[in-house]
Amino acid sequence: MKQRITQAFMVIMFMTIGLTAQARENEREISLTVENSKAVVLTLNHIEAGTKISLWDANGKLLFEDKADEATYGKVFNLQQLKKGELMLEIEDRQTLQLVPITVSDNAAKMKESAQKTYVKPIVRTKEGEMKVYLRDGHGDYTMRMLDKFQDVVYRESVVAGKGGIKRYDVSKLPSGKYNIQFTADGRSFYHTITLN
Repeated sequence: MKQRITQAFMVIMFMTIGLTAQARENEREISLTVENSKAVVLTLNHIEAGTKISLWDANGKLLFEDKADEATYGKVFNLQQLKKGELMLEIEDRQTLQLVPITVSDNAAKMKESAQKTYVKPIVRTKEGEMKVYLRDGHGDYTMRMLDKFQDVVYRESVVAGKGGIKRYDVSKLPSGKYNIQFTADGRSFYHTITLN
């Protein structure tokens, strides 16, 4: 009996180690390298197809935008033509928005890894007059607004940072139609559209 318990424990331990290694192996990887003081190479690994990649300057002007077709993505920028100063790389998929600050000088481009931010997007589902908002662990503070087809606010709430969970809202008394749900955190907004019948 003791031997079976030991064997079962060993199997569970190896499975846990294997799952942890697989999770680490599948984490998004971002690298930014400069080659010959001329080219800046951006490489993304372990991303979801359809991930949006964009680069913004300090004034909020869009410098570059693309979408990944596969789990890997690469882009080469000409360092001499890349805007100098503080830039922001945005990587957005269905679940998260990751902001990576980049400093560009005449001969270098470096990521500020310590200043990266990742926003975990809420998920919204509706059924039989109830709207459920699923929050993942580690979400930040959000302001949630529900807007009708005239862009009038029909509901507003502050969602405090914390553990994940489900928040339920009674939407059965609202008129039929489409509603936009907007979550805003640190000036960044995420949108969901729901249809009530």
